Order: sequence, then structure tokens, then C-alpha cells
Amino acid sequence: MKKVLFAAALAMPLFANAGGFAGIDIISSDIEPDNTTSSADPKALQFKFGSWINRDETLGGEVRLGLGVDDDKLSNNVDLEIDRYYGAYFRGQFPNTMPVRPYGLIGATYVETTEKNAFGGSDGENYKDLSLGLGVDFTITKTLFINLEYMRVVDRSGDEITNLGLGLNGRF
Repeated sequence: MKKVLFAAALAMPLFANAGGFAGIDIISSDIEPDNTTSSADPKALQFKFGSWINRDETLGGEVRLGLGVDDDKLSNNVDLEIDRYYGAYFRGQFPNTMPVRPYGLIGATYVETTEKNAFGGSDGENYKDLSLGLGVDFTITKTLFINLEYMRVVDRSGDEITNLGLGLNGRF
């Protein structure tokens, strides 16, 4: 997993001839571990950097890093928080001439969480899997846009993580 993310990060400069984008999102996650019947909704701050493969900005790649900013109760007074997550994705979307541009993402994500119980103990859990997402970009100016996105981050072995994000992005 780390090799894939590292390779994607190294490949980003190859796409730089077509321009790129960077952004910051607030993420609301829904985490449902397989060892419980409940779920938690912690929040995270996500930073992303992407580059386009072509001039029409219809195909690209991006890397993301998320840091937890808020925890939530899971069950039996267990607090669940996102420590960090990172991922690499391919992105396909409608041409840059449209003011509202739907897009799709496919990639890999690695999520690290901590579960703290009421007795002061804690345990870490790591999740990784193929990720699929759908979103839409809303153009504000030629270089500024906002996005709304839904992503199924993990769906493996009974563990499920989904993200809903809202972000501010800039083109360069």
C-alpha cells in the first residue's frame, strides 16, 4: 500500500505540464468496524494535491492526507477518532469549460484510528482498501472552485468507512 502511494506521489510531477490543483476539505466520516454493531462519525481535515494528465482537465491524479479533528462515541463509551489517513487516486471528470463538473475517483486509502475506552485504555486500528468516490466541482472563479464529494473509503471484511466532504480548491 505504501509503495503504491509513494509511486503515485512521484508520478505527480509528470502530469504538471497540464496544470494542477490543491485544496482543503472538511470530512465527516462514518466508521463501522466489524467488531461492533454501532458506528461513529468523527471529523477530519483533508489536504489534497492533484495534477491533470491532459489540457481539458478530464483525467488526473491526486494524493490526499487527512488529519482527525473530532472524535465520536462508538459504543459502550468508546471514543473513536481518526489519527490520519492518506491515499492516491485517479480522477475522471467533465471538461473544464463547464461551471459544474461531476467527477469520479478510484484509488487506495489507508486509515489509522484510535479507540479509547472509558477506563483509560486505548487500541489502534488500521484500515486499507480500494476506494471509490463521486463528487461535483462548482466553479467560483477561473482559479477557485468548491467541491462536494462522497467516497466509500473501505468496504472489506465487515469494516466500512464512508466520507462526505466539502472543500475549497484552487487551480494553478
